[in-house]
Amino acid sequence: MADEKRERARHHALTLTNRAQLSIEGVQHVENFDDDVILLSTDMGILTIKGHKLRIQQLDLDSGSFIAEGDIDSLIYSRKRSAKAEGTWARLWR
Repeated sequence: MADEKRERARHHALTLTNRAQLSIEGVQHVENFDDDVILLSTDMGILTIKGHKLRIQQLDLDSGSFIAEGDIDSLIYSRKRSAKAEGTWARLWR
């Protein structure tokens, strides 16, 4: 319960410098990453970072800070999916 309150109280900010360095506050979890895509769970939803030669330079999940470098092409937010919604879709596609 205390962790949920802490996560809600965190500040979410994103700074992109010269399309080469990305700093984010409010990161909860790294879902997946490779040289072309980084998928993050943030306080504001799922964030997909697309580019080339992407590298995670810093990650501190306690404070929610994240820094990545590389050739960044796009940043795409999507809503968080609830467990109930995922269950519905999973049943439909069985």
